[in-house]
Amino acid sequence: MILDILEQAIRDRRCLSALHNGTRRRFAPHAIGFTSRNIPAAFVFQYGGETTSTLPFKGEWRCLHIEDLSHVVENGDPWRTPPNYSLSRQTCLEKIARAVPEET
Repeated sequence: MILDILEQAIRDRRCLSALHNGTRRRFAPHAIGFTSRNIPAAFVFQYGGETTSTLPFKGEWRCLHIEDLSHVVENGDPWRTPPNYSLSRQTCLEKIARAVPEET
């Protein structure tokens, strides 16, 4: 199940590849939970693959609805957490079920 793969990747700090609405994405999942509309979602750092918009060279934070993900697999890429990681400032998830702890 996709949710189990996301949870394990967060626990083990592993990067994933997946299709998201038909676009191939490479990302490091940092949190899963629910949006303000109670939609299961993942707060991820996308560093590669395709997008429907523009992906900066160094990557960007994204909010991916879990129901739109398929073919989710570990990809063996090194873990990525940019210095601007902040659970308190992210606006993707209203309720967080599991997350990578912030460095203090």
